[in-house]
Amino acid sequence: MDWIRGTGRLRILTVLRLIVGLLVIGLSVYGLWTEDFRALPFMLLMLGFLMFVTGMVEIEKRRGAYSIPHFLTATGVFVFLFYTYVM
Repeated sequence: MDWIRGTGRLRILTVLRLIVGLLVIGLSVYGLWTEDFRALPFMLLMLGFLMFVTGMVEIEKRRGAYSIPHFLTATGVFVFLFYTYVM
């Protein structure tokens, strides 16, 4: 539980990451349980947001090299969603 001893921004980002992670899991379980995949775009959007927040947490922990894959994954998810659902 080292996030309790962190700075204020790190605590907020970690709690936000936990909330978004639970939301992603909840939407995924809903889609698998009901076989209704209308919530899939929202799940992917939240997954991209989760990767973005995780990259920000890594920057706050001064591990910038670990944040790059998170930001690239989030960018890929956002581009895929934009290309698939907007265009």
